[in-house]
Amino acid sequence: MKPQDIQVNVTYKNKGAGRTHRTVLQISKDIPAPWYSSGDRPDEPVVEFSTSKGVVERLYLRSFAAWAGGVVSSGT
Repeated sequence: MKPQDIQVNVTYKNKGAGRTHRTVLQISKDIPAPWYSSGDRPDEPVVEFSTSKGVVERLYLRSFAAWAGGVVSSGT
């Protein structure tokens, strides 16, 4: 998906089988996210999301968009 397509209060599924679901709680540049590289952190918003198990995690917007395969429809 494209980063601009990611929206708050929407649940997304992963690419492929789509069995992993994540619901976006907020998107902001003010949220800290883990960074494991020795390079500079991206200058982009962070997506805070809840997993289907209720765990709250964070990813940079481009990473979340690359993971997302589509929106979970209400019938799924």
